[in-house]
Amino acid sequence: MEGSVSKYSFVFQPDEAGLEMVDGFKQQLRVALAEEFPDKEKGWYHSCNSKAHVTICAFAGDDDTLAQAITALQQSLRYERSQYLYFDHFSSFAGGAFYIGPTLHARSYLRDRSRKVVQTLSPFDPIEISDEPHISIGRRLEPERLEFAKKLLRSVDLSFMCTGVHIRRFNPDIGQYEPVDFVKFGNQSKENSGQLSFKF
Repeated sequence: MEGSVSKYSFVFQPDEAGLEMVDGFKQQLRVALAEEFPDKEKGWYHSCNSKAHVTICAFAGDDDTLAQAITALQQSLRYERSQYLYFDHFSSFAGGAFYIGPTLHARSYLRDRSRKVVQTLSPFDPIEISDEPHISIGRRLEPERLEFAKKLLRSVDLSFMCTGVHIRRFNPDIGQYEPVDFVKFGNQSKENSGQLSFKF
């Protein structure tokens, strides 16, 4: 409905091969959890059905707000450059999050791009700002399930070209985010801007 407020999430996202790889890890963990802990809901856990992504931030707004945010991002990301990224290890956060972590170089690149996005979206009151790039496998896992995940999933080699920011809208009917837009990095050179024409 036009004018209604939705929640939008801004993320970096792997390519199709990366999405399939992470989905495979999640389903592998879900099946194993269902076998190891049959008292639970067939291995269900938080994030087991979400598509692989690196969270930047989110905000709530209507269609007009989203359009303004996209325009602002298109301007601010003109000089940002695409880069090949590597995620090479599993790790965890306090609170039961189990995730795939980037290399130090990829982490630095993603943190810099994330801060640029958050700065650009500051007029729109961003929430859920993440300053630690990672791809979640599961969230809020109980301690014994987290330890089980660590033993089950030990090695990962995930890489993809990061070319821009994916925008997703939360669909409360399915409890998941759905893609709505994509803002590509402009890969423009600042040195050449303003020197496009000469008059003699």
